[in-house]
Amino acid sequence: MASRRKILVAECEQEISSFNPLPSQYADFTILRGKALFEAHADADTCIRGCLDVLGARQDFELVPVYGASACSAGPLSPGGFDRLSREFLEAIAMATKPDVAAVYLSMHGAMGAVSELDPEGYLLEHVRTCVGPDIPIVVSLDLHGLLTDRMLANCDAIAVYHTYPHNDFTSTGQRAARLLEAILDRGARPVMARVFIPALVRGPELITASGLYGKVIDRAKAMESGGGAMSAAVLIGNPFTDAPELGSQSLVVTDNDPEKAGRLAMELAEAFWADHGKMLADLVPLPEAIADAAGRPGPVTFTDAADAPSSGASGDSNRILADLVRSGYRGRAILPIVDAPAARRAHEAGTGARLRVPLGGTIDPGRFPPLELEVEVERLGDGEYRHEVSRMPAHAGPTAVLRHGNIRIVVVTHPVFMMDRAIFLAHGLDPEQADIIVVKSPGAAVRYFTFACRNYVLDIPGATSANLGSLGHRVCPRPMFPLDDDVVFQPRVQLYPRLGTAA
Repeated sequence: MASRRKILVAECEQEISSFNPLPSQYADFTILRGKALFEAHADADTCIRGCLDVLGARQDFELVPVYGASACSAGPLSPGGFDRLSREFLEAIAMATKPDVAAVYLSMHGAMGAVSELDPEGYLLEHVRTCVGPDIPIVVSLDLHGLLTDRMLANCDAIAVYHTYPHNDFTSTGQRAARLLEAILDRGARPVMARVFIPALVRGPELITASGLYGKVIDRAKAMESGGGAMSAAVLIGNPFTDAPELGSQSLVVTDNDPEKAGRLAMELAEAFWADHGKMLADLVPLPEAIADAAGRPGPVTFTDAADAPSSGASGDSNRILADLVRSGYRGRAILPIVDAPAARRAHEAGTGARLRVPLGGTIDPGRFPPLELEVEVERLGDGEYRHEVSRMPAHAGPTAVLRHGNIRIVVVTHPVFMMDRAIFLAHGLDPEQADIIVVKSPGAAVRYFTFACRNYVLDIPGATSANLGSLGHRVCPRPMFPLDDDVVFQPRVQLYPRLGTAA
């Protein structure tokens, strides 16, 4: 029997906000080596799971789990953290690279960032390419909030990108990436990637792909994949909170050795996106107006605090909604999460049933969120170990507490975790359907995971991931850039990236 061709599988994923004042550290990452990587993803909804679904059953391939590093979105990775993480990642790739390695699959995000390296994915891909050589195909999966950089595109063969927002196609994106590898390895496909840079940063309800204008552009990309001659097609909207040299929106089309078609289709997607980009900004509601309106409704309603979304890289310690609910004398039942390690520690020291006066919020970003002193009762304590409803991956929130102030219940966690679904409430004994106001610290998630709510308010409040993009203070990204500048002109240009290697 012929020897099985080995495909290296590795992961390095984090989304950051350059405007979060607290750098993330190596310790914030979950590190998985060897078979632990596949075990963690076996029952999850992830890109690696999708890759396993397609390639794992094939008798002529052997999937080699190499290294996994993933962390909740946060501030840029510290210099020491990136040095250690990148060194471990690349050493693991080097150790696994043998003569019988046929390909590499990397699950990445695209909006990672480090204090010492503004293009971590490009850095890693460049060094992986050096390690495996020009002839070994490298296929990558990315979040549609990722950036595409010249260094990334020059050092991989093909890319599969999420097609949904809010994201519900993690597994299927991994499957699409695996099929790109099959096309190269089985049929000798020679991918050509074409991208068109679009000088626009967008954030708002029109990005919800099931209902918004962005979804119509993505539908065209999906049609290109299913019957239009594209191996892969997408429009990435970048992460407006990651201030980086190639930040922006970008179309990407991959064809099999057809640069003319790749360029033409990428141009079509870019122009379709640009035609509606001005409508893709959030219609934000002032917080006092939202509280007053919600007080007159039977509920439940959701308050989307996209400005302090840990899933987008914010600190999670905003107390702005809590402060205004208290200040306004709101009498309904409200539930909200907050990152506050000192408050969680004090609650655990005091014990269930204790009453104490504690400052809440502003432990990470006090410039935006001055701490709020409140009298609270400790209703419940936990270890912060539960599973996200979205991905079924574990959450490691650290010691947690449910604190009650009147009819307001605050889920206090030690470490930032994704707050996009109901899990953070259900894991702590709170039923969102019994609340009048549910604070959701994630953009776009309320309309998917809290469908029972009668209204959603997207709030205009400060934070490191505010949809009021002009308030953030970009200094590095290309300019002029919509909506940071007026009268931005789109002069589209196709950039082509043919496959470098010669081996089929």
